[in-house]
Amino acid sequence: MPSEPKSTLQQLEGRRFSFYPTIRGIEHNEWTLGEATWSEVQVRNAASGREFWIPRRELGDVSSSDSPVLILGLHRELAYKAGGIYPHRRVVTQMPATPATRSDVPEPAPEPQRALSVADARIVQLLALAVAVALVASAAIFLGLAGRLHNPIERWLREDTSTADQRYIGLGAADSYFQVVSKLDTPAAEQWISGEEDEIQFQALHYPDRSYIVILMGGTRATMRYLGTLHGPSRQVLDSAQLDRGGDTGPLMRNLPDF
Repeated sequence: MPSEPKSTLQQLEGRRFSFYPTIRGIEHNEWTLGEATWSEVQVRNAASGREFWIPRRELGDVSSSDSPVLILGLHRELAYKAGGIYPHRRVVTQMPATPATRSDVPEPAPEPQRALSVADARIVQLLALAVAVALVASAAIFLGLAGRLHNPIERWLREDTSTADQRYIGLGAADSYFQVVSKLDTPAAEQWISGEEDEIQFQALHYPDRSYIVILMGGTRATMRYLGTLHGPSRQVLDSAQLDRGGDTGPLMRNLPDF
């Protein structure tokens, strides 16, 4: 009978790996697997030897290849603080409140209100009734037109992610830069979206006439492989490479460096 696929932890046993996104506050991004419980996993930093516990729910997929580095995805960004690893929270700066009005400044006395006469009250009632009838009629007309036009407001708010073609669907995680260019033709522009010293390299191949951007990833700039495709104008993920052991590169595509 065929053997069952290994779990995420079994794939990491006895091997070094890197987290993506990297853990904030820890400079060296190379780890080994330690002990594990039903809810947490112990990891050990290869440079400092320090050990940390990470909840299993934070762990994502493992990359299909360890050349040149095995990657363990994280569902959200983590940070080192107070001797442990916790979810990273961005600090929101609040604007100072407007100073209150001085209580010692006397408020102006309210002007005396004139009682409405019977004729004035009748006119006010008629005006209120006319306004209410007009609002109801306008709402009925608007709802009728909206139903007839199949809800045009929703159609206006929906972002258009159409492309000139979908040739990127035929790409896979094993396709190199030259294979991608062979299948899609030469891109209009190429862009490195990671620094030369980064442990993980990302490259963007721009096809503006087709409205999409192809993303490659590798441990070095000579070993780039297909990661997925973004919609050019909106940067929404159109395609993610399927991994040999199950899952896809969606978490990596949704956490790309800004470019």
